Amino acid sequence: MRTLKFRAWDKLEKRFFYPDKGYQGHYVLGLNGQFQNLQNGSGGEEYVVQQWTGLKDKDGKEIYEGDRVRFGYKENHGFFGEVSWLEDRASFGVRYKNVFETVEEVPMNHMKFFEVIENIFENEK
Repeated sequence: MRTLKFRAWDKLEKRFFYPDKGYQGHYVLGLNGQFQNLQNGSGGEEYVVQQWTGLKDKDGKEIYEGDRVRFGYKENHGFFGEVSWLEDRASFGVRYKNVFETVEEVPMNHMKFFEVIENIFENEK
């Protein structure tokens, strides 16, 4: 059985919180999907919650929604995209632009190789 894990990006402090890594009891994720900091009362729109895909990249790093990854069928394939929830497929996948600059979506279970390059917040472009 896969464990559900989340991380939350604090828009004000510009850093991630990983509730499963030493923050138990200080933060809660409400049924409405909003993250709350019980120490200072902040929460809601100040945080962006992202879910772990259940997968790790080639270096053992957990892959979360919002990560930018290099991916492919083999290690030498160099597609780049962003990990997203694909609602029409009810699964995580990668959105990327193909050679024609058209956005495509690939379910993560179709790929064999992933490498987390960055995430959408710490390296905003």
